[in-house]
Amino acid sequence: MVEHVVAYRGICLSEAMEVVGNQKYLAAEERKFWNDIEIKAVFGSGVYLVSDYTVAAEYAYCHAEANNDKGSVIRQSLCLQNPLLLDGCFGEKEIRSLALAWKYPSGTIDEEAEEIASIGLSRWAGNIIREYVTKLGYDGIIYHIDDTLTYYIAYKPDEQISAVQLDFVYDIGDIQSCTFADLRNQYQAHTEETPVQE
Repeated sequence: MVEHVVAYRGICLSEAMEVVGNQKYLAAEERKFWNDIEIKAVFGSGVYLVSDYTVAAEYAYCHAEANNDKGSVIRQSLCLQNPLLLDGCFGEKEIRSLALAWKYPSGTIDEEAEEIASIGLSRWAGNIIREYVTKLGYDGIIYHIDDTLTYYIAYKPDEQISAVQLDFVYDIGDIQSCTFADLRNQYQAHTEETPVQE
C-alpha cells in the first residue's frame, strides 16, 4: 500500500533553513533540551512527521526555546511504499511487545542490561522496533492516533521525503496573543512581501 501525503515537522528556524536548503534532514530526531524536555524516537531512528501543522508548531516551540530561535513548521511531501499501520487498537505498546518477543524469544533480556543502561530504555526499545519493522519489509510507520492526528515515521527519509519547504515561521513570544492558525495565516499572507528573518 503506497501512502503519499503532505506532512509537517516543527523545528527551530536555523535548522529549518538548513533542511530546506539541503532538501533533507541532517539532525537526529531524538533530542534532550536544556530544560529537561526530551523528544524520544520511540520507533527507532527515522524522520518523524505529523499530519497537523499545529502539533508540529508545538514541537517547534521546544526547539526554538532551547536554541533561542524562532519556531518553524516545515511542510513536505512524504511517500511511504509499504508502511506499517498502527492505531488506537494496535499501537506503540503492541508493536514493542511483538518486537521484543521476536528479538528475545526466550523472554530473557538480561544480557542487554548494560546496553539499556548506556543508551536508555526508550532508545534501546526503539532500535529493536525499527529493526523488527524493517525486517518485516516495512519502510516506515503510519500511526493513526485519532481522526485529527497521524504520526508518520520515515525510515528512508532521503528516498521518501521531497518538496521540503517552510510552511510558517513564528516568534515564540507571539503565541501569548495568537493561535498557531493566526500565526500561520499572517506568515503566509506576508511571505511574498517579506523574506524570512533569521
